Amino acid sequence: MHPSWKIKNLRRRVNRARKFPDNTCPSSRHLHIMADRLASGREYFMFTEEPEHCAMSIYAVLESLWKARSELARLRSNT
Repeated sequence: MHPSWKIKNLRRRVNRARKFPDNTCPSSRHLHIMADRLASGREYFMFTEEPEHCAMSIYAVLESLWKARSELARLRSNT
């Protein structure tokens, strides 16, 4: 595995990229909490008590990510 994919490295890069509140939304902040809990091996009550809410946050972040990537690709192709 490439070092950039090690959990410690990924966590550090995510924390450096987060510019609250400018580039975050409630769903991305929730996803960040979920990732931190999973990475540290700690339990997160919402995984068992509200799994649908967790899934909704993941889907919302994926939608935003993929729309942003599409927009970047469109802008790059126009230059």
